[in-house]
Amino acid sequence: MVQLLEYATVAAPLVAQDPKLLPELADSIVVLVAARLDGFFQDMVSLGTRHRERAVRKHFHKHGNERARSYDLPTLIKLVRSRVSFEGGGKRLDNLFRVIFQCSVWPSDEVRDVVLDLALLRNVIVHNSGQDWSQDGVMPAAYAAQFRGADVLNTRRYGEFAVYSVDHYKALLFVRKAALSVVDQLKYLEERIVRDTSWAESQDEGTVDDSTPAR
Repeated sequence: MVQLLEYATVAAPLVAQDPKLLPELADSIVVLVAARLDGFFQDMVSLGTRHRERAVRKHFHKHGNERARSYDLPTLIKLVRSRVSFEGGGKRLDNLFRVIFQCSVWPSDEVRDVVLDLALLRNVIVHNSGQDWSQDGVMPAAYAAQFRGADVLNTRRYGEFAVYSVDHYKALLFVRKAALSVVDQLKYLEERIVRDTSWAESQDEGTVDDSTPAR
């Protein structure tokens, strides 16, 4: 994460000299930061599964994966990594952390909302070329309405149609805010998982109901 911010700092003077490079810088930073965060959470649950293998198997078996009890460890870890998702308010990710580490993944609602908005912005860029649209009363926007607080889109109206596009300057400012939230996220996880290792020693095999809303 630090290297990505250093990359942005080094690239910023070039963008100042040639503003047409701004979209490329903003898009690349958003996508890379979101990808690094996604990979970090996958690595966390992979490590945790090695310590809480029995509880993880029971959780997946309870929720319909009857073969989970017989998977070898690499297959089980692959399954766990596939469940890392920011969709649906990050509920599946939060449930994994509650099963494995016996705590929520989120230090606060504010940090959760910033991380989810970062992931959503990444999806707009990667899957929708940085744009979205809606038609009043007919077709809602696929992404724009899902942002929880990030002000990163420009909106243009054409009668009953609204066209949304990423404001790349606002996107870079948002990434800076997101980086501070990620720091809070890491401090929280260090306190709950690294310094307090009682989760790894626990014999509790309780499962989490997937219908439980994320905090």
